[in-house]
Amino acid sequence: MTHIKPGRIFAACDPRDSIRIRIEQYKPGDMRALVADAATGRRRRLMLISALHASAFTNAGVPRRSGYAPDTTESAPPTAVPPVGVPGEEEPDWFEGMPGRQFRVALPPRLTLLNANQRLHHHKRAEITRVLRRAAWAASRAVPHLERVHIIGVLHPEDRQRRDPANWYPSFKACIDGLVDQDVLDDDDHTRVVGPDMRMGHVIEGARLVLHIRDLTPAGMAAELRK
Repeated sequence: MTHIKPGRIFAACDPRDSIRIRIEQYKPGDMRALVADAATGRRRRLMLISALHASAFTNAGVPRRSGYAPDTTESAPPTAVPPVGVPGEEEPDWFEGMPGRQFRVALPPRLTLLNANQRLHHHKRAEITRVLRRAAWAASRAVPHLERVHIIGVLHPEDRQRRDPANWYPSFKACIDGLVDQDVLDDDDHTRVVGPDMRMGHVIEGARLVLHIRDLTPAGMAAELRK
């Protein structure tokens, strides 16, 4: 049960239920996990792992109506997200020396990502795309409307293995669609978006995607140069 990890937050699959729980203790092979309410840390209790699903959807793409699945809107606190425009402690300035206002959109860690080398059922691919798109929508609320941008998409892996970040283009594409949903961009065609240029970032527990956005409008670049 690799999806069950201490610190991970699960949300009720029943849309009428707003309960969220955090995994407090779990050892692979155990039949139960110790959980607590995510918001308060109270009501610690043992829960059968059969109620802790890897996804809110069945293999057939049908939404589950019982049990819990990993929460895709929020994540456990071990990896903090710097505010919009503020780089992480180990993060380089990807637009160093380039004019234009900059914004940073960090998705929660531990989301399931799409890789171009995967062979997935179309229902499963649609589910992952929807989650990534929604996560990018939520993470970009503080970004203003922008007419034209340059986007660098950074993959922060969970280990130091060699990777080709371009293989994660489907994930980045879903995230940019989330920016359109949030009205950060009117569309993601070539007249409005340069990129996404994909890069490898430093290792982060649980892995995550971060979008670095540079405003390419003359007003946006002039405002930055005046600082």
